[in-house]
Amino acid sequence: MGSFSVALLEALVSAGVAPDRARAVVDLFDRSVDERYSLHAEVLATKRDVAMLQSATTRAIADLEIRLTRDLAENRASIAETNSRIAETHSRIAEAKVDLVKWGLAALTAQTALILGATKLL
Repeated sequence: MGSFSVALLEALVSAGVAPDRARAVVDLFDRSVDERYSLHAEVLATKRDVAMLQSATTRAIADLEIRLTRDLAENRASIAETNSRIAETHSRIAEAKVDLVKWGLAALTAQTALILGATKLL
């Protein structure tokens, strides 16, 4: 019997309740408290429960931070590779433009020479 139960028993006896009846009331009170505690124990969190949850959450956040950092590094590498490919494609396009201009000028020159040659023959 806890100190509260003893104090309650003494208070009931001093108030004129028969000792056996006072003991029954105290036992009933203790059972009622135990029942309420067991009902609420499933839905209430203790300090230990909160500490465990906090620890698990901290670990999960740390794991997430590690994964995000790794993914970010991979994405940056992928972006750098994509930028390199884009630069290479721009270079190829510029070379193709130069080649097209050369071939166009060569064709125009050849066409002009043919036209001038044909007009001299006539």
